[in-house]
Amino acid sequence: MRAVTADGEFLTGDVLLALFARDAATAGDRVAVPVDTSLAVEDPLVEAGVETTRTPVGDVYVAEAASEDGVAFGGEPSGAWIWPSQTLCPDGPFAACRLAALAAERPLADRAAAIDRYPIRRASVETADKRRAMDRVRERVRERYDDVSTLDGVRVDAGDGWFLLRASGTQPLIRITAEARDESRAEALFEEANSIVADAVERSEP
Repeated sequence: MRAVTADGEFLTGDVLLALFARDAATAGDRVAVPVDTSLAVEDPLVEAGVETTRTPVGDVYVAEAASEDGVAFGGEPSGAWIWPSQTLCPDGPFAACRLAALAAERPLADRAAAIDRYPIRRASVETADKRRAMDRVRERVRERYDDVSTLDGVRVDAGDGWFLLRASGTQPLIRITAEARDESRAEALFEEANSIVADAVERSEP
């Protein structure tokens, strides 16, 4: 389920995820989201005392995490929204009803305007051997960074931003995503990530 405001603004998946998660969870709860979720979702949850649990990309993984104790909501920016107290699978019609109820209390445009938007960069690099290239990516990243997750691809948390290097599940590509709260920092993280992938791909080619 995706949505637009009354004045026609298309709400991104991250914005909808932030709206639903903040409404569903209270202090002490957890929210399940994929590893490529924006800081715009995490920041208001942290302020509210809500913990973010990251999952691999894919609503099946979000649904699995949503079945755990203490998880009040699970969502993926693709449009999959899960309220564990109601159902453990994405439910578009139910999500539409929840969103309509929120809009009746306060216009969606106002709710969306209250959510910070951060600069995010994305690119894809073609490779003939995704597995070999990702092995080199993991090796290089672990040498250079301290806060590294290999839950799904390789995710580096830089404090003021992050980047994710992940092999496509359907194409001969490695996808690069980088985000920060500041434009120049987002660009710097993206350049770092892109350099790592380019070097790994070059070294993995036959």
